[in-house]
Amino acid sequence: MNETVKIACVTGSGTSAELMASAVFALDECARLHGLQLDDRHVSFGGVAFAWTAQTVPVATRATILDADAVLVAGAEEPALAEVMSELDLRAQVTRVRFGHRDDVAFVFPLADSSAEWAVDKAFEIAEQRSLRIAVVGDEDWSDLADAIALEHEHVHVEHVSPKVAIPLAAFNAGRFDVVLVDRPWAEAMTEIAAAPATSRVAAHGLLGEHGPSLFVPSPDGGASLADHGVVNPSSMLLAAAMMLEHGLGAVSAGWTLAGAVSAALVDGPHTPDLLRRGAGATTAEFTKRVVGGFQLAYANAEFWPGAA
Repeated sequence: MNETVKIACVTGSGTSAELMASAVFALDECARLHGLQLDDRHVSFGGVAFAWTAQTVPVATRATILDADAVLVAGAEEPALAEVMSELDLRAQVTRVRFGHRDDVAFVFPLADSSAEWAVDKAFEIAEQRSLRIAVVGDEDWSDLADAIALEHEHVHVEHVSPKVAIPLAAFNAGRFDVVLVDRPWAEAMTEIAAAPATSRVAAHGLLGEHGPSLFVPSPDGGASLADHGVVNPSSMLLAAAMMLEHGLGAVSAGWTLAGAVSAALVDGPHTPDLLRRGAGATTAEFTKRVVGGFQLAYANAEFWPGAA
């Protein structure tokens, strides 16, 4: 990637400003390591924007979003997020869950019935960039659609798993999966169970589009009370930034470097207060600096892949 890519950094209220600052710091360092040229353009939405412009999604915010190559949002709990999404041609959701040092599962499902075929094809493309394995969860028609598209991705191994088996696995043994292609009726249950908060587990979401930019957002943190205290956990926001690099900008190696460093920081510390039962926790800045300091160990490219040996 030699050309400069434009990122719309869309920030809401509460802890959003702190989370976006962490993400931009990590993105700048990761881009330098991987030789990427990023142009981040910052705009607001939701309550913050309304206070200044009497609009939850101002004209400048809309223009920046539509002109971007990818959109990174801090403020998953802002009601105005739906309005931001409505500006884009979003067809499939990828919910990515990382736990431990390297376990990583991507759940893919269509955002509407009309985009089912596109979402299935996108899931196979993601599987081709990972371990060439995909689990299909849904009814007979969903399985038939996946099998038909699988003919165009002959190197990907397809496993069909019934929802009544897949949902418990997502809760207790999600690591057996790599890419999970889920039909819409079971998508919410599977992703919420797999992404349930835990000390070394982090989840984030990508809303992928065919025309125009895709949008990436962390899991809601419920941390409005932590705003301006500098101790909010940025791990989900950092994973959303990693997904943006990989799925939104095509910088796969950079995305895996950032994601791997986030997991390492969650396992080895320092932990922010929400992950501790007692004792003083790390600040948002301290956690983010630990992530950035781990880039060299998490560095991923075609010649060296952590844990491959």
